[in-house]
Amino acid sequence: WMLDRGEALPGADPRALVPVSRRRPGGAATGNKLSAYLLGLPVGEPDPRERLRLVRTGMNRNKAAGPLRGAGAVAVLADQLPALAHRFGAPLAGNAARMLFDILVTSVPLPRSALSLGGCPLRAVYPMAPLARGQALAIALSTYGGRVQVGLVADGKALPDLDRLATALREELRDLHALVPTVPAPA
Repeated sequence: WMLDRGEALPGADPRALVPVSRRRPGGAATGNKLSAYLLGLPVGEPDPRERLRLVRTGMNRNKAAGPLRGAGAVAVLADQLPALAHRFGAPLAGNAARMLFDILVTSVPLPRSALSLGGCPLRAVYPMAPLARGQALAIALSTYGGRVQVGLVADGKALPDLDRLATALREELRDLHALVPTVPAPA
């Protein structure tokens, strides 16, 4: 996508902020318990299999360190601060976002049961992730109805060609899917 736009690939990998839930399975579903990992996105690597391996290795390293370490753990501290600190600290944190990360990439959990709206069954649910101040792109993924839906949210001035990014994303996913060996279904 960047090359198609006539842009040079960045010298350093763009950093993604990847939010993670700290809520334990079966725990109370009240309030947010979040942290986040920072992950370099290997956009300069030409081989899709190697790009995927690098992302997986980076996420495995983040998970091994735990959600309370690294720059993304700032969100954990927010749980510990009084409301007054949130009021004064939020603008500062919002302005710092562009220094910490370039893009937000998240997975939005959905219920496994079928959803409906006005009595009509939903066939797809496209998630939306918020843009931090100074950020141009957020990507959210959800699994629903046996399919993965991807929601792209962009600053229209910074990324007026979001449709081209969506096309490039589909092409990349197709390339990755082609790398997966097909396994016959069990008899």
